[in-house]
Amino acid sequence: MQGVILAAGVGSRLTALSGGTPKCLVEIGGRPLIMHQLEMLADHGIGPTIVVVGYRADEVKTVVGERAQIVLNERYAETNSLYSLWLARDLIKGPFILLNSDLFFDPTILNKLLREKGSALAYDSTSSRGREQTKVALRKGLVADLGKDVPPSLARGESLGLLKFDEQGARIMLEAADHLMTAGHEDAWVIEGTRSVVSQHEVAGVNIAGLPWAEIDFPYDLDVARREVWPAIYKRRWRTRVYWDRLRWVALAAAAVLLGIIGWQANTRVGPASMDWETIPMEGDSTVLVRTKGPASKPQRWAMVPLGKTARGTATATRVSVETRLVLNDGVRSEYRYVIAITVDGEPVTWKSHSTKADTVAVASVGRIGKRERTKLDLSPGVHEVGVRLLDGHGDRVLVRLREREELEEEP
Repeated sequence: MQGVILAAGVGSRLTALSGGTPKCLVEIGGRPLIMHQLEMLADHGIGPTIVVVGYRADEVKTVVGERAQIVLNERYAETNSLYSLWLARDLIKGPFILLNSDLFFDPTILNKLLREKGSALAYDSTSSRGREQTKVALRKGLVADLGKDVPPSLARGESLGLLKFDEQGARIMLEAADHLMTAGHEDAWVIEGTRSVVSQHEVAGVNIAGLPWAEIDFPYDLDVARREVWPAIYKRRWRTRVYWDRLRWVALAAAAVLLGIIGWQANTRVGPASMDWETIPMEGDSTVLVRTKGPASKPQRWAMVPLGKTARGTATATRVSVETRLVLNDGVRSEYRYVIAITVDGEPVTWKSHSTKADTVAVASVGRIGKRERTKLDLSPGVHEVGVRLLDGHGDRVLVRLREREELEEEP
C-alpha cells in the first residue's frame, strides 16, 4: 500500500506564527511535521510514499530527501488539493493512504484505519459543530456524505483528512479527480472527490474519539499540537516501548549476570582488566563546565539541553553511562524531579524518572545544579548515536554527559 501526502499549500493562516514556513515543516517535538508523518507511514509498512509539493518546494524537498517520491504542483497558488492528488495519478498503482500535510495524529489512529477492511475514513465523534470543520454523515457505519456544508444535525463527527482507499476506492477516486479536472474544476478540494467515492463505493467510518490529533490551520492549532497532542503521543509511545523494553531488559540482565560470572572466572585466570571511562563529545545547546570544590579538581564538560531538545553523542564502546544533572531554576526545594528519554540510533530505548537534590559540592556557570544521576547502557558492538532528551520536571534545562568504557586485558 502506498502513501500520498498533499503538501503543496501555502498555509497563509499560520503565517503569523510560522513566519511563512510551509505548514508541513513547522516543528513539533523538535522535528518537522512531515517527518512525523513519513516515519509513521514507514513504521506501518506503507510505501513508497508520494509527497506533492508546491509552496517553497525546495525547502520541503530538502527535508524529505530520499524518503518519498516528489511530485511538483507548480500551480499551487491557483489550484487546490484535488489537483495535487490528480498530478500524482500516474505514480499511484493501487490501494493508498491519503492525508494532508497539516495533520498531526497518534499512530494508533493509523492502526485502526489499517485494521478496517476495504476503504475507510477516520473521524472524531466528539468534534462536529464548527463551521470550518469537514463534517461526516454516517449510515450503518458507512460514510454517507462529508463536507463543511453537511448540516450539524446530520453530522456524526469531524473528518481528520486521513483516508484509506482499497483497489476499487482508489480507482474511483482517481477517476473522479480526472473528471473534475477535465471539467475545469482545478480549484476543487479532495472532499469533492471523496464525495463521489462514497456515493459509489462503501467507505467505513472509523471513530477515533479519545485519541490525540490536530489539524493545524491556525496558530492556536499549532499551540495545541505542541502543548497537548505531542506530549500525549510521546507518553503513549514511551509507555508501549518501555513495557516491552523492560521485558527485554529482564532477559538481558539475567544474561549479563551470567556473562559477568563467566567473565570474572576468566579474569581470575588471565589477569585483571583495566577499565577506563572516556567522555564522549556531545552536540547540545551549549557546553557547560562543572567543577567540584577544591583546588585540584578538573573541569568536566557537559552539554546543556533545553526542555524538549535532544543532545546526541557517538558511542563506539559497548558500555555507555548516561550522566545527567538538572539545572535548578525552579525555586528552592528539598527534592527535584525530572524525566529523561534515551534513544539509540534514533529509536527509544528507555526513560528514567530521577529524584535529585541540590549538589553542594559541584559548581557550574549556569548556577545551582542537581546531583549527578547515572543510567547504564549495554550496546551491541559498533558505532551508535545515543540521544538524551529532557521530557519534563522541576526545571527547563538538563546537563548531559556521555561516557564509554573500554576494557583492555593486561598480561598476567
